[in-house]
Amino acid sequence: MPLLCAIALLIAAFAVTGCGAATPVARVDDGRVAVTLDEYLISPQDIDVPPGRVTVTVSNHGRLRHSFHLWGANGEPIAVKSLFGGDSAIRTATLQRGEYRMVCTIMNHAELGMTGRLIVR
Repeated sequence: MPLLCAIALLIAAFAVTGCGAATPVARVDDGRVAVTLDEYLISPQDIDVPPGRVTVTVSNHGRLRHSFHLWGANGEPIAVKSLFGGDSAIRTATLQRGEYRMVCTIMNHAELGMTGRLIVR
């Protein structure tokens, strides 16, 4: 009977937490960010960095072609127009405090989930 109670509590805990649906925030303190592109996913989807010089390494682990754009209130400090599967690119920019949107602009990839946030604080 105690085993059944433990299993029931575990199932209830998963139901309450959404089975891990929340995306953890990646905290970067040294200004170097690694972003992975895959079919309709940018990972990690939420990144915190300190203000200043930020170097982003973007790697396409998918089979389709993807792009990576970082948009903020003051424009687009980082843009990678096209990466084929297996390709990587490194871009550096000086970022001010604020929230930036990460997005793949190829066809409808953003609508399919290829978005994220980079927060400078």
